[in-house]
Amino acid sequence: MTAEALRAEIEATKALTQTERARKRELQVATEEALERQRLRRQLEEHRKTLEMERADNAEEEMYRRDIDADENGDVAHPLVFGPALLPPKGCHARAFGEEHADFGHEVAKCEYTWKLNHMSWLRAAVGRQGTARSEWFQVGEYKFQFVYNPDAGFVTHHRDGFEGTENMCGSVAIITPRTLDHFTLRYSVFAKKCGKEFVQWGNMQENFKFSLHGKAVGPDVHRLGSPPTSIGVFGLSHEQLLQSEWVHDDALTLKFVLEVRPCGDYSSQVFAGEVVDVPEPTLHRDTLTLLEEAGSSDMHFRVQGEVIHAHSQVLCARSEVFKKQLNSGMQEANSKLIVIEDCNASTFKDFLKFLYTDTLPTVEDLAEEPASQSLKEDGSRHPSRMEALWAVAHKYQVERLQRWCEAQLCKQLSAERVCSVLRQAHVFEATQLEKVCLSYIKDNFAEVLGLQAYSDLMSKWPEVALKVQLYSTGVPESQAAAIVQARKVRKLEDGVEKIS
Repeated sequence: MTAEALRAEIEATKALTQTERARKRELQVATEEALERQRLRRQLEEHRKTLEMERADNAEEEMYRRDIDADENGDVAHPLVFGPALLPPKGCHARAFGEEHADFGHEVAKCEYTWKLNHMSWLRAAVGRQGTARSEWFQVGEYKFQFVYNPDAGFVTHHRDGFEGTENMCGSVAIITPRTLDHFTLRYSVFAKKCGKEFVQWGNMQENFKFSLHGKAVGPDVHRLGSPPTSIGVFGLSHEQLLQSEWVHDDALTLKFVLEVRPCGDYSSQVFAGEVVDVPEPTLHRDTLTLLEEAGSSDMHFRVQGEVIHAHSQVLCARSEVFKKQLNSGMQEANSKLIVIEDCNASTFKDFLKFLYTDTLPTVEDLAEEPASQSLKEDGSRHPSRMEALWAVAHKYQVERLQRWCEAQLCKQLSAERVCSVLRQAHVFEATQLEKVCLSYIKDNFAEVLGLQAYSDLMSKWPEVALKVQLYSTGVPESQAAAIVQARKVRKLEDGVEKIS
């Protein structure tokens, strides 16, 4: 281009720049108008929300007025519930004895919710700055609750969530209560799991929080902005400290919420007229346990690890089909009244018999792990835990209730060291639910499990289990995976028939 052409191009560019600057001023005015419209829309939303709440409050007031007219509420309500003492009606005679049972918690709904946050070290990246992790809504009785974790102990809910007055609530872990026209009372406790072991309560149980239309956010360290409690964070730990603490195991934090909800309303009361006869509590559990421990009139003996344990054949037959067939089939045990147990230790078998006699499930504390020094076999492999041992005995004698309870507890107690042995037994016992939990644990903690000798042994000695692990880890649908495993079984059977022939 010539100099003249360049000068002409410069002047044209200047003119276009002036045009764009004028257009920018127009756009800025339009943006201001848009912001004003947005502000007015938000203002309209606030007024509509206020209108909705006023209508709801009026509806509640109308219901309250109807209850008063029906003598079901108010200061002068039904005399049996709220009213002042009245003179007894005619024909009501004085009695020497009387009894009344008032029940204030007959409508209480209690539930537990376990929330496991995996790969906690990635949480900030997932939720962003000032973001929160939120659970699904969980129903207790007629009401739904949500659980929130904020790594910065900042806002746990926002105005846009529709919870009036909770947008300034802060904390690390919060329970979000529902918006409802009904008043109710909530009691809650929050627990955290210690390195794959037991749950420990964080703070005290909080109670008597009354909620209604607006909903609330509550929790051990939940507070209004600017009014922090003495300790903030799970057990007073920041998010970074929590990641390095005993509460985060395999980069996972496991929280448990215990909620009790009672709708506000009258309590129940039952009056017993005339003289009262005290009826003792049931004693069957205590009596049958005494029968086992004192071995009165026992006619059966078990020899376990050199120890003789006495029992009663009638109880055994009534509680286990396996014992019933064993003791009524003309087998040697039926004649000798002696059964030798070689696949179980004495303490586990006593736990098993105690359940047979009392139908009372043991506690997890009763079946605490053996000391670490006693947990290894001579070949370096691990002994089964007491829970696994009890599970095996319950399966052997087909005591389904105890068997399912053990499986449920093992689901909660999985660790990298135990998951392979539990998965193997779940496969043998066809415990499909526990098997699925084990497969999920291996998939989520693959790097840790992969390096263990127990995993190598499982993959080499149990090819069918190895196939299940591979199918689950690669995301093959459950129905398709079951068909593949079944086809493998059929081929294996066919191969065995061909070899025999």
